[in-house]
Order: sequence, then structure tokens, then C-alpha cells
Amino acid sequence: MGSGNFVLKSFSHSVGQNWYHIVLIPKSRYPVFAQKHQRDLAIKAIDWVCSRHSLELFAKEIMDDHVHLFVSCPPDFSVRKLVHMIKGGTSYYIRKNQPSLKKYPAFWSKGFMYRSVGSVSAEIVEHYIKNSNNWICSRQRKLI
Repeated sequence: MGSGNFVLKSFSHSVGQNWYHIVLIPKSRYPVFAQKHQRDLAIKAIDWVCSRHSLELFAKEIMDDHVHLFVSCPPDFSVRKLVHMIKGGTSYYIRKNQPSLKKYPAFWSKGFMYRSVGSVSAEIVEHYIKNSNNWICSRQRKLI
């Protein structure tokens, strides 16, 4: 589990958060993580990739035939780039440490599931946007 730092991050020209729930599936949904040593290897691989690319990992769960990640990334990363780095890096790390898996052409399936995660609900954002003009007008009246 990561640091649990759920505050907005400041970058050179922006402030925000990019949090994603990502699900990755091994090729053919093979239960490659059913054995403890393989599961431990996957945990090390995920930690290695996240530290290497400065990704903040809040939570991970390794199931027999899929992986759940709750991760934060910089704003210049697209979801596709984020998943590509995680899949590529973990595949490299796992295959390097488990040579028997090198004979397969791919470690992960082509697809993935992702969902953006935020600290506020969609209803709160919608309410904020709909009422933002009222708040701006009231602030401007106070300044006059």
C-alpha cells in the first residue's frame, strides 16, 4: 500500500489528481498468480515499476487470474501510457525472474479496465459547475 496521500498534487502549471482503478488480466486469463511465489513476484514487479516511474500506488490486490491497482500518475500521462508502462515493466520484471514464462509471446492480455477515481462524487462536481456562476457573481459583488 502506498503513502495514502489523498491531497491535491501541485505540478509546475497545474494542481489536481489523477487517480485510477486499473484491472490487468494475464493472457488467456491464465491463473499465473495462483502460487505464492508468483504472487510475491508480481507484488515486487508492481512496486518496482511504480517506483521507477514515480507512480503513487495506494493499493494493489493480486488475484489468481487478475490484478487490481489503485494508482496515481502525473497529469502528462494518458491512461494508455500509464497502463503501457505498468504492463511492459511488470512483464519484463516477472519474465526476467521467472524464465519459464519467456516462452509465451505475451504475458498480459491486450485489454484492460480502468476507472477514474476522485475524492468527490459526480453529483458534487455537477452541482459545483451549475452553481459556479452564482458564486463568481457574489464574489464580484463583494469586491465592488
